[in-house]
Amino acid sequence: MSGVFKPIGISAFATFLLLAISSAGAKAEGQDQCADAATPEQHIFACTVVIESSFNDAKTVEVAYLNRGLAYFETQDLEKAVADFGKAIELAPQDATAYEARAIAFNASRDYDHAIQDDLKAVEINPASARAYNNLANIYKAKGNLESAIEDYGRAIALLPNEPKLYLNRANSLKALGRLKEAIKDYSYALALDSTFLSAYINRGNTYEALGDIANAKADFERVLVIDPMNNAAIVNKLRLEKLVESNKTDRSIATSSK
Repeated sequence: MSGVFKPIGISAFATFLLLAISSAGAKAEGQDQCADAATPEQHIFACTVVIESSFNDAKTVEVAYLNRGLAYFETQDLEKAVADFGKAIELAPQDATAYEARAIAFNASRDYDHAIQDDLKAVEINPASARAYNNLANIYKAKGNLESAIEDYGRAIALLPNEPKLYLNRANSLKALGRLKEAIKDYSYALALDSTFLSAYINRGNTYEALGDIANAKADFERVLVIDPMNNAAIVNKLRLEKLVESNKTDRSIATSSK
């Protein structure tokens, strides 16, 4: 059995999949159901076999706990996920990835204080972990501490300047604080890195609208519809702006005719 740590590729892991994750020095050796199973349930079964075997070394068992913890996370069994990530930490107390994984499980449980402790430990072990700083920022944002969130998104960006999701995340926090021009700048950075990033277009469009820049807002929603003609958010926003423009024209016409 190989010691490869692969988060299963499901949408629930969007935050965790900011960077590719693998255990240091580990190499896949053929099919490893603990890492590559098709469903969370199959991951749990296969990883349990690895964990309970007396023939595997500590590193392989640690990775199995990490993968099984991710599978439990996917099935929303957060208590078991936290427990498995904790077992991985016991086996490898200097593995930053294990702390990051447990922090995400704590965050999902709204146990923000323990989540912050784990992510701080992760960056202590690995100061170059953009993922840990991003996760810290997500926790601070969840707690309503937007200034701290912006600072940690900035630290993540400094480490990983070509990741568009980081600029989107910081922009959303800037927008929430009313720092709209700064938010637009970050949305634009994200789009310079990924011209098909629909969330960045939609959020930038909404921010332009909040600034009263209807033309640029509409242009962003139209760009989304070029890429995804059935995008509901873009359709709704574009129609709303068109009605707003028509309403303003009508109001001006009434005002002019009444003079």
